[in-house]
Amino acid sequence: MPIRNLVKYGEFIALGIHIAASMIIPVVIGIYVDKRWDLSPWGVIVGALLGFGSLISIVIKLAVRTGKSEYRATNSNRNTSSHTRETDSESEKEGNDQI
Repeated sequence: MPIRNLVKYGEFIALGIHIAASMIIPVVIGIYVDKRWDLSPWGVIVGALLGFGSLISIVIKLAVRTGKSEYRATNSNRNTSSHTRETDSESEKEGNDQI
C-alpha cells in the first residue's frame, strides 16, 4: 500500500474524530452542567446547539478549502490548455511563413 494512500486515510480519520468530538464534548459538558446545577434539560440542549454550530463551522471550512483547491485545479487546467493552444497556433504560423 503506497504511503500516499495512508496519508489520505489519516486525513479522513482525523476529520471523523474532529467531527465526532465537536458534537460529543459539548453534550458531555451539558450533561455535567445539568447534574451539577440541576438545570435539566437545558445544559444538554445548549451543548447540542453548540456542538451543532461547531459541526457546521467544520463543514464550511472544509467546503471553502475544497473549493479553493478545485478552483486552483481548474485554473491550472485552463492555463495549460490555453498555453497549448497558443503554442499550436504559433507553430502553425511559423509553418505558414516557411511555405
